[in-house]
Amino acid sequence: MEQKKKFPSQAVIPLFTAVVALVFIAVGFKDYGFWTNQPTPGFFPIIIAAVLLATSVVCLVQTLRSKDGKEIKYNLQELMVILGAAGIILCTFLIGLVPSCLIYIFLWLKFVEHAHWKNIIIIEVVMAAIIIGVFVVWLQVRFPMGLLGMLL
Repeated sequence: MEQKKKFPSQAVIPLFTAVVALVFIAVGFKDYGFWTNQPTPGFFPIIIAAVLLATSVVCLVQTLRSKDGKEIKYNLQELMVILGAAGIILCTFLIGLVPSCLIYIFLWLKFVEHAHWKNIIIIEVVMAAIIIGVFVVWLQVRFPMGLLGMLL
């Protein structure tokens, strides 16, 4: 009798990210558009979500085709990125996306990479300039403002 193949736990993350990508693509097209004579606010998020969807599908197919059947083991260093992303999502509701990302970069550089203050300040200023200059001013991406942004 043939043994039933169980669903590999490695497939959970690519499956989840594929669903998230589909949601972002749908919301982007429905609420923000993609292109009307110039990029609309949904242009960049839709492109990023499309790349996420493609990589998720490739990863999912590779995982399902894998024959080794080994369970993966996660360590704390690998989970730090996932926990950081969860922190950004939670903080976005409170203080907005841009400040959340800048705080994440600061915390990562200071406590994980142990970078010097000079480097941290330079990176923070450059990232803030890129985010505000390219995405807010040029591409007119409307980032979530959070509860604090709504109160101001």
